Formats: sequence, C-alpha cells, structure tokens
Amino acid sequence: MPLQYGKVLEEHHAVRQAAGLFDISHMALVVVSCGDVETSRAFLDRLVAQDLRKLFPGKAIYTQFLNEQGGIIDDVIVYMLPNLPAFPEFQEFMVICNAANAQRDLDWLRTQSKALHYPQIQVQDLYEQASLFALQGPLFADILARTGFDTDYLPKRFQLSDATIQEASVLLSRTGYTGEDGVEIIVPAAKAEYLWDLLLDLGKPVGLQPIGLGARDTLRLEAAYPLHGHDISESDTPLEAGLAWSVKLNKPGDFIGKQALLQQQEKGLDKEFYCFTINKRTIARQHDIIYKNGAPVGTVTSGSISPLFNVPIGMGYIRSQTVIGPGDTIQIRVRGVDVDAEIVERPFYQK
Repeated sequence: MPLQYGKVLEEHHAVRQAAGLFDISHMALVVVSCGDVETSRAFLDRLVAQDLRKLFPGKAIYTQFLNEQGGIIDDVIVYMLPNLPAFPEFQEFMVICNAANAQRDLDWLRTQSKALHYPQIQVQDLYEQASLFALQGPLFADILARTGFDTDYLPKRFQLSDATIQEASVLLSRTGYTGEDGVEIIVPAAKAEYLWDLLLDLGKPVGLQPIGLGARDTLRLEAAYPLHGHDISESDTPLEAGLAWSVKLNKPGDFIGKQALLQQQEKGLDKEFYCFTINKRTIARQHDIIYKNGAPVGTVTSGSISPLFNVPIGMGYIRSQTVIGPGDTIQIRVRGVDVDAEIVERPFYQK
C-alpha cells in the first residue's frame, strides 16, 4: 500500500463523497481452529476483554489482545466463521491483526495455546493464500452493483458472508476504518489483481479512486479511530483509551489482563483519551507535550489537518487529575512554540 496514488486530499475527499478502494493485504488473516468450535471460542475468550459468547456464525466483534497489565498488545477483529465451502481453509474463527503486529500476534497466540493448556489449537496465517481490500464510501454499494452483485445480499454491520463478484469468489465483511459505510473483501490471491482492476474500472465513472496510507490516516483520524503504535500500545489500557465499551469485565471466567483492569477501575484512571482542534494552522505530532495553565499534563498521539473541516485536529492522553472537558482550552508545544487548542467531543466526524 503506497503512501498515495495521486493527491492525498483528492483521495480523502473521494472516500467521503464517492468511494475509495484500499489494498490492505498487508494485514494478517489468522484462522484459529481445532475441530471443535466451542473449544476454539473458549481459548480466544481467555485472550480478549470482549465476551465472545455473543458471536454467531458470520458475526464479527472489535476487541483487543491484552497483556497481564491490561496493556493493548494489538486491537483486532474476531470473526466466528460460517460454513464456507468455497473457502475450506477458513474454519471456526478468524482474527484480523494489524500488519506491524502480525508476526508478534501469531507467536503470542501460539504461545498462549500452550500456556493456557489448549495444545489442540491450530493457528494458521493465510497471508499467502488471500488478499484483503476495503471498498469504503457512500457509493460503495452502487459500485458493487455495477459488477452484477445483488446488494440485497450485503451483510449487516459487523457481519460476514460469502459472495461471488463475477469471476471471483469472495468474503464480504461490513467493516472498515474510515468512518464511512463499506465492505472489506477477502479474495483468493490468484484473483486479487483481477478483482482490483475490475472494481476500479467499474467504479471510475462514479468517482472511485485507489487510496494510499496518507488518506487512510486522515480518514481514520477524523473518525477518531485509534492506530496501534500511536494512540494505543502495551502501555495503554482500553479503559484509558476510551474503549471501555469493548471491555466486558463481568463476562464469565478470566481473561488475560482482567485483574489489572479491575484494579484500574477501582483505583481510577491515571490518564484519559481526548480529541482536540488547534486554533492555528499547525500540526501537532506524536509525542508533542500538552500543557494546561503552564504545567505539562499530557502527550499527543496523532495529529493532522482535517481535509473535511480544513482545521488541524489531533488526539492524545491527558492526566486524569486535570479538570478538563469539551470546550476547554489547552496548549500544545509544537516545534518549540506553544499553540492553543480546544478539547472537543469524540469523534470529529461521524456519518
């Protein structure tokens, strides 16, 4: 996935106004299975803070792998797979991992299968067998319809189904990382180039563009989606990162990091995640220091100019003892100069 195919701003606006096609084949598609779906579910349930009992065939859920301190090893999407005759290698559960964490996640899953006494668990990386695209934007369904696909059979939000797009058998998942509606498409590697070209050719008349990393970052930032390695890491818990909605501390049984999260909940958070806009045309970057009344109170994790709103936006952590909320002013030291910023509600953009 290149930084850009053309101009980043044009790519960004294409996704907000029409549609964009992302090649996200660098992400890891990991199948977790053992021949017994409930055993595989029980194993994965020990690794995440979400309650995987709510999954049914075809259903996906956003969650995180946590360490013993409750820190986020990676944020992932876990799917309970339906019966897929055209995709025999996709059995029981699939985990989509961030590219930078792929090998570590694989090693960690295999290590935990031994540590938690699930020796029968098999962890398979399908990186060589399949590619992954994302078709995102308000006209995504129109573009699929142009291929002959019956959009009445689109999966619901956070659900997955198999489909055929002309010559390609695919899996469609109603998920994304842009703040727009759309699908992520799993396609056998042998058909990836064919499907990429087909979608771009048919979508070009209505404004479809291929999208690079630059626009992907501004899109996810406007939607206030965290990026692992910037906004979340093993030093941050989901409670601190504003992801408490994805933590089910009352689910039956134990999971890695549960005791740390319970203690954090009882003690109170040391830091909390905030969004801000800057009142000057300058960009706050990761590690820039946040100040309040002249005292350092936090750190920026992500920042950019919002192409949609044409103002600098950013996110970061602020110490919990700092009394602050939407509408309050903070200062951020950007390349040695303190600039005023305003705390705003999360997210910046919501469809």
